[in-house]
Amino acid sequence: MTEPTPLTSLVQRHRQGDPDAAAELFAYYARRLSRVAEQFISRKLAGRLEGDDVVQSVFRTFFRRCTEGEFQIDSSAQLWQLLVKITILKARAQGRRHTAAQRDVRVEQAGGDADWLAAATDREPGPEEAVILLDQIEALLQGLPALHCRVLELRLSGHSVAEIAAQLNVARQTVYRAMSLLQQRLKQSV
Repeated sequence: MTEPTPLTSLVQRHRQGDPDAAAELFAYYARRLSRVAEQFISRKLAGRLEGDDVVQSVFRTFFRRCTEGEFQIDSSAQLWQLLVKITILKARAQGRRHTAAQRDVRVEQAGGDADWLAAATDREPGPEEAVILLDQIEALLQGLPALHCRVLELRLSGHSVAEIAAQLNVARQTVYRAMSLLQQRLKQSV
């Protein structure tokens, strides 16, 4: 039997619970896997999904399944092949998810549903409406992380999703997820 390569020894260290090993594996492969993922993401999905989003999912799956002992990895080539395969499958699955029914990126209009907050603020509210709005916003944000508050604040100020993502230093998908959660909460409260 051959001596394990440093990358396969990182896998072993991860299985033994070493968090640094997981960070090293991620650092070593993330950028290359992101480029692989982007090859399988439609240009139409570019505003919603990035290679980095797919790679995060790839490593969550890989680390979970690796810890459970599902993978027998004997070489760095096997490790790379496995990560590429998971990446391709995840990218395709995300593509299907984002083109299914109501999420279909192909039927979005410029702005689309994402402008629901901007449309709601087209006119100045009266005093009673302002109090009701503040109460609803407070209830809407209750228990949510500060990121959601900032997303809502910036969106109400008229910033685009891309601008919000850049300002908060997060992926656009993170902004979309926050807005989606806020929208769901708002619909449930009505």
